[in-house]
Amino acid sequence: MSRTEAQLVDWDDQRGFGFARLPGGTERVFVHIKALNPEMPRPKPGDQLELEIVAGRKGRPAAHAVDILSTRTGLVAPLSLHLATAAILLILLQVDLMLGRAPLWLATLYVSMGAASLIAYSWDKKAARLGQWRITENRLILIDLAGGIIGGLIAQHMYRHKRSKPSFQASMVVVIVFHAALLGALGSGLVSLS
Repeated sequence: MSRTEAQLVDWDDQRGFGFARLPGGTERVFVHIKALNPEMPRPKPGDQLELEIVAGRKGRPAAHAVDILSTRTGLVAPLSLHLATAAILLILLQVDLMLGRAPLWLATLYVSMGAASLIAYSWDKKAARLGQWRITENRLILIDLAGGIIGGLIAQHMYRHKRSKPSFQASMVVVIVFHAALLGALGSGLVSLS
């Protein structure tokens, strides 16, 4: 099925449903809370959605496999904690490289594993939507631990994937602390990989 974008125009949080409108359209699409990706936050009127349209009751259009693309929270969206953490780790890596304390192969490892992590999260998100084979959380954590952490954090922000699972995020904190400590120790000269 093809996916399309729509804007949520009405939402009753207590009853768990609302209506979205397609761009340029006047017909409303029924959106039920069960149609939302379980990892998404609660929707609010004004949210931009990505969804599939299926036949609902009496053949009326209904939303299926709904993702929230953006929310209306004000003029400036707050900086994602995932993006901020990825930026800090990237800055630490760059400082280590500029000081000559990190070998070039380490930067290559972070870039290649970051790309692998982005691909893995993208694959897993798509598989979750389609009900297909998934990548295990342990594998995602292992890829991030092996150097893909920056790409993993960016992917979690981009795809809104695994961000609301407390157990997964607790494991991510351990991986982040490990990489921050490694890059910090390299930059301060406590550890040498040369």
